[in-house]
Amino acid sequence: MPTTNMMPVEVTFKPSGKAWIGVCRSLDIATQGETFERAQANMAEALALFFESCLKRGTLEEVLRQAGYSKTHVRSIAREAKALFPPPHVAAGRSCHA
Repeated sequence: MPTTNMMPVEVTFKPSGKAWIGVCRSLDIATQGETFERAQANMAEALALFFESCLKRGTLEEVLRQAGYSKTHVRSIAREAKALFPPPHVAAGRSCHA
């Protein structure tokens, strides 16, 4: 069963019938794909959306602590997520991403 680390969270992939299932147990995120590569891509997208949503709401560090991550791990993941998903810039009274 392949395991990969994305923004240091553990994700496990396993075949299921004609599909592959990806699970990040610590964050309660699951996805699937017709191939291993598609399942990986779908998981990357699901994690990105999860992190982006948490950052927008200001809840990422609390969510990670509740998921059982150590303070060091929380800071590491939060730092990487913030680098990938910077806050939007406000220009001329409208929100836009840089």
